[in-house]
Amino acid sequence: MTPTTSQGRRLTRVAAACAMMLSVVACSGSTASPSAPAASASAPASVAPSVAAATSAASASASAPASLAPADLNVWLWPGALSDNTVKSVTAGYTNGTLSASVIGDNFKQKLLTAFTANSGIPDITGIKGEDMPYFLQKPELFTDLNTLGVSDILSQFPDWKLKAATTPDGKLLGLPIDIGPTGLFYREDVLAKAGLPTDPAAVQAATSTWADYFTFGEKLKAKTGAFLEVNIQDLFGMILAQNGTGFVDQNGKFIGDSAAVRKAWDTVIDARKRGLTAGLQDGSPDWASAVSAGKLPTILGAAWHAGDIKGSVADTSGKWRVTQMPGGPANVGGSFLTIPAASTNKEAAMALIRVLLNAQSEAQMFTDTGNFPANSAAFDQPALKAPDAFFGGQDVVSQFATASKNMPTVYTSPLDGVVSAPFYTELNNVESSSKDPEQAWKDAVDAAKAALAAG
Repeated sequence: MTPTTSQGRRLTRVAAACAMMLSVVACSGSTASPSAPAASASAPASVAPSVAAATSAASASASAPASLAPADLNVWLWPGALSDNTVKSVTAGYTNGTLSASVIGDNFKQKLLTAFTANSGIPDITGIKGEDMPYFLQKPELFTDLNTLGVSDILSQFPDWKLKAATTPDGKLLGLPIDIGPTGLFYREDVLAKAGLPTDPAAVQAATSTWADYFTFGEKLKAKTGAFLEVNIQDLFGMILAQNGTGFVDQNGKFIGDSAAVRKAWDTVIDARKRGLTAGLQDGSPDWASAVSAGKLPTILGAAWHAGDIKGSVADTSGKWRVTQMPGGPANVGGSFLTIPAASTNKEAAMALIRVLLNAQSEAQMFTDTGNFPANSAAFDQPALKAPDAFFGGQDVVSQFATASKNMPTVYTSPLDGVVSAPFYTELNNVESSSKDPEQAWKDAVDAAKAALAAG
């Protein structure tokens, strides 16, 4: 599933990139969640011991080498991929050689491809963004099958559906997930109360369990308060498709953008517009922030990490928000992986380091520092993830997203889904902004998408 343009913007955590370093360095551009303490100049004392212990455990594990030969490692990340604190503490605690962690901005994928093409400067560990994994699954020879490095003992800690997203048809596991993006329904408790609607998360979930229920809920909300239910129909379309595990190109390269599932998602969002439930705003824009702050957009569908965007945009509404399950079931928006390129000559040492970077303590630190939701379920028991969130009225929000992550559909995403799906989002925008006939828009979207696929 390819996110909409606005959803893609949500994924952008940092505008500027750190320069690549040649010495032992842990430059990071991760941003702190508005509700969490900012990353300090040095890692907290509580992190370093856990890293050292995890390194020792990884080296002594039955599935890891009893001892590792000295190894200099190079790690490539983009800004905000991991916690600044974790990278710093791991770098400081690495005694097996030189560890260089380079944070690369701009077009991370292209810079990685340049290194692969030149067969020069290839890192021992590299992050891969979720939207880029379908492309790299076509080039498994560039990466190490992690199954050959004894990872079976930790695979159960990660969602099966996310592991499948990094697995080739013949079973090669190219990466372990860093973070995931389970979705939920964020809502303003105070605005729902004014409308005489349920406000408790369990009660809201029961009242909005299907899209039909959700739209009826929205009509009551609008009648009482004048508020909208959704930001725009493009975002809603993307959420429904992700929820249904539906894409636009199948595993054989066949166009399926005109399937019954895609058409149903289209008709669903058109119904929302006809009922006057969508605001027609650009997600994340100043107008969006104003509407959210004023209670004119009191319900928001978004991934776990979107909580940070809400907190940063409307801090004045702290304590008024709650979160519950998304209507119709969960979806995933976003996420990323750590991989080991085949060119690495230090694969065992690289795998031992990945174990540390993705252990429960490191993942919890990532959540605290960046707001990215841990892929490692063992992190859910860490104190940082169990703490009540004051912005959400003291609610345990992590448990909502943890539940969603357990019930996620497995989605096949073609490398061509982005270009093929684009006409659908363009035409939905035409419907919403220019009142284009929805049926004509559908026909134009299908024709343009087929042409895009034919053009390759």
